[in-house]
Amino acid sequence: MDSKSLVKLAKSLSDPTRLALLQEIAKGTNKGCADLFEFVPISQPSMSQHLKALSEAGLVESRKEGRNMKVAIIEEKVKELEDFLRSLR
Repeated sequence: MDSKSLVKLAKSLSDPTRLALLQEIAKGTNKGCADLFEFVPISQPSMSQHLKALSEAGLVESRKEGRNMKVAIIEEKVKELEDFLRSLR
């Protein structure tokens, strides 16, 4: 993982709301955005901004299913982060 990607990833994880969203998304594949409001009560524009930050960091991906947007963790990026953290030992 290059340092630029790592900085972007760290910044995206530094926000408590984004951490809560990421933890909830990780609990199940293809969580719908509407489902996330139940666990993180924020406005729709705030939700969009937080999901955008997580997406730009490469942690989540979204896809449209009918009228709903589904969000899932990108396992490869999580593995990269795990590998980086292990390298610090």
